Amino acid sequence: MTLDTTRRGLITGGVGAIAALALGACGSGSGSTGADESRSWILGHGAAPGNPRTIAADQFAKAVSEGSAGRLTVQVQGSEQLGSDAQMLQSVKTGTLAFSANSQGPLSADVPQVGLIGLPFLFDEPGQAYEVLDGEVGDQLAAEAEKKGFKVLAWWDNGIRDITNNARPINSPADVEGLKIRTPEDPMTVDIFSALGANPTPLAFGELYLALRQGTVDGQENPLTNIASAKLDEVQKYLALTGHKYEATPFVMNLGEWEKLSDADQQVVLQAAEDARDAQRTMNDEQNAQLRQELANSMTVTEPDKEAFREATKGVYDKYGQQFPDLVKALQDAAGSDG
Repeated sequence: MTLDTTRRGLITGGVGAIAALALGACGSGSGSTGADESRSWILGHGAAPGNPRTIAADQFAKAVSEGSAGRLTVQVQGSEQLGSDAQMLQSVKTGTLAFSANSQGPLSADVPQVGLIGLPFLFDEPGQAYEVLDGEVGDQLAAEAEKKGFKVLAWWDNGIRDITNNARPINSPADVEGLKIRTPEDPMTVDIFSALGANPTPLAFGELYLALRQGTVDGQENPLTNIASAKLDEVQKYLALTGHKYEATPFVMNLGEWEKLSDADQQVVLQAAEDARDAQRTMNDEQNAQLRQELANSMTVTEPDKEAFREATKGVYDKYGQQFPDLVKALQDAAGSDG
């Protein structure tokens, strides 16, 4: 398939492209806090065209330009053109990429506390997560990220996640046992699927379509918006609405680049990020409602007993509760969940 070949080529050349683009995109007079400073940046993300993350990234770039009267410009590179989420995140950390609308899992590799957002069944619906991430707990996680060189501008949405596969309908945890499930590069997701008896297989999102088509993995887990925009229903037979975890899309900026900005320009960037967040969340919510119906036309849909899945994954709370007892409790309290 031409799309698969294109994705693979873009990813292969992506890491080198970040450095080349960034060299031409650094702001002039680096280190100045002058209000009239002109800067040009790159924003990388991994979503496909039409995905709410893609639309929000473009909205952010437009708002930054308009809010600064054209002094600040952002070039958006999506569809993993600059590498996988993990590669883009490291480029943000080193300063060769200014922004990334990234993923929770790769950020948790540097900031393990961020992975706790994805504790199984912590949130029943995205609105609960929005309140928590926009409050004190979200600020605490952002502060941890700053220690590693990331400025979290906003917590965009990556939705409640469900499971697809080609082997069988999923109605209970027993149906997941033995399945080779692609996961993001996220220890939390790996732990959840290990607890369910699956064989979790971390893989970059850009490689997923081909892996499913060729049978390298049996299935995967993602929010409905990602499943639809990446056309995974073309290569998957069964969809189980498990709602097993929530994921945010951390929208991050290189901390050093952020600190170079004047207060006024920081406000322009921050406001644009938050406005794009609100729009992206709304788009995700609206699309999810539609996609439940649309995906039922191309896949067999089941609605498993979530309580059985919740019980099967309780051990994940034990593990992370030992590592981060205060933060796990804070998340549970803020979410109104007992795990």
